[in-house]
Amino acid sequence: MKNKKWESIRPVKCDLCSRTLEDSFVDGKTTDGPWGIMCSTCHEACGCGLGLGKGQKYDLHSLEKMEG
Repeated sequence: MKNKKWESIRPVKCDLCSRTLEDSFVDGKTTDGPWGIMCSTCHEACGCGLGLGKGQKYDLHSLEKMEG
């Protein structure tokens, strides 16, 4: 299975905590409902998981999808 790549502008910060992203990011649904770009810490605390309808994890440097 070929990895998909992030096709938008490379994200810089987490939408929830505003910290600079480091090695990866999640484009995912939050427990409050809206989707956003999250660091791993915020995804653990406020994300709905990974997979179809939940979220995808990307490598920040290559922009390749890692999970989900």
